[in-house]
Amino acid sequence: MSVTIQTEAQMAEAVARQLRRSAREVKVGDCIFDVVAYDKAERLFKLVECKLGSQATTIGHAFGQIAAYYAVQSARGRDFLDAFSKKVPLRYERLMEATNENRHIRVAFYVALTDEACERVDLIRSVKRLLPMVGIIRVKPDGSCREYLRVRGHKECKLAQALPVVVEILSNKSGP
Repeated sequence: MSVTIQTEAQMAEAVARQLRRSAREVKVGDCIFDVVAYDKAERLFKLVECKLGSQATTIGHAFGQIAAYYAVQSARGRDFLDAFSKKVPLRYERLMEATNENRHIRVAFYVALTDEACERVDLIRSVKRLLPMVGIIRVKPDGSCREYLRVRGHKECKLAQALPVVVEILSNKSGP
């Protein structure tokens, strides 16, 4: 049975299936993260924004949303952990490990783009110059995911690679 990705929800589901310990639609403040996963081997949260189209504005919009998500993560790290933990329960020990004893988290930001959008390598290179920490997940029409791009018939892993950032866990409460 062959399924073709036709909606962003289907795309997010495909990405979530690819990543372990993942959740869809994690809401923090007024942002809804399409897919969030925790990689225990790397002690790394992966945050993914999915976009279905291949137009320049669609690709740019995906990267722009990641910039906004970084700002939300920086300001609301504790809220993020609470929202994620409600969807993917983590044992206390795993949570302490993930947060470096409740001090900070490591986050890798990704955009999930269609195979067709990933063919626009020159555009992607330009946007990556502005936001080099954002990785790319290529979603094929059948829903399979790849963490590399194809450039002139060869795998290009470095261009698709995310550079993790450290986000401090700040108390979101003011006052005593």
